Amino acid sequence: MPLGGKLRHERAKGLKMKYLNYILLCLSLLFTSSTFALEQKYHEFVLPVIAAFADHDKAAIASLVYYPLKRQYPIPDIKNEAEFINRFDEVFNDELVAVVASSNINTDWEKVGWRGIMLNNGVMWVDTDGKIIAINIQNAKEQALAKSLIEQGKQSLHASINTFEKPILDWKTSSYHIRVDDLGDHNFRYAVWGINKKPSDKPDMVLLNGDITFEGSGGNHHYTFKNGRYSYVLQVTIIGCDTSPPGWLEVYKDDERLLFEDVISTH
Repeated sequence: MPLGGKLRHERAKGLKMKYLNYILLCLSLLFTSSTFALEQKYHEFVLPVIAAFADHDKAAIASLVYYPLKRQYPIPDIKNEAEFINRFDEVFNDELVAVVASSNINTDWEKVGWRGIMLNNGVMWVDTDGKIIAINIQNAKEQALAKSLIEQGKQSLHASINTFEKPILDWKTSSYHIRVDDLGDHNFRYAVWGINKKPSDKPDMVLLNGDITFEGSGGNHHYTFKNGRYSYVLQVTIIGCDTSPPGWLEVYKDDERLLFEDVISTH
């Protein structure tokens, strides 16, 4: 290529790269602003929540909660406004109240698809009716209550399964009573009884070394236990719609699903 043509080619190439860099910068700024800034149309759902916490108004906060408010097992769920006010200090300490009250609606809150609007990567969730639907943190008072309830719960179990570090699930489907415990270091154990048996009876089956898989920042997750060619999957709903069950059981043989049952009660 002649020298003049080569110079024109390099100049054009340089201009093209500058143009591409400019476009990438604009796209980056657009993506950043749309990712981290909560859209104006969602502000009306979050601002009353922030205001209620800033005023330390327990009654106002209670009126902004969707019930039952789920708590981590074995802590019982909070069923109504009166119970929420009575148990407020179990759920919120001064630090968490301050986090919500001082939160910046433009930078600390984010809309996450159908799941709702989350604060600080999922510490708290609000739906598009302005209701608090999840609080994914446990303070020291609730931890102490959980420890006491765990020790009480161990007394009702069959001797073969009453040793564990932390209970995870206690479910009933139409056919089964299912329990999952953490034996320590996320070594999950699955125990199952027929629906008419008691926890003090020996389980019909016990499986160890379960895996946990989280699905996004909303808290939804599932446990998987293997028994040869069979897989037992427990789907846990933290963020769902009004008709979502607390979870469900699926049983597979290889890739074929043999069983699907919704959870009908939790403990």
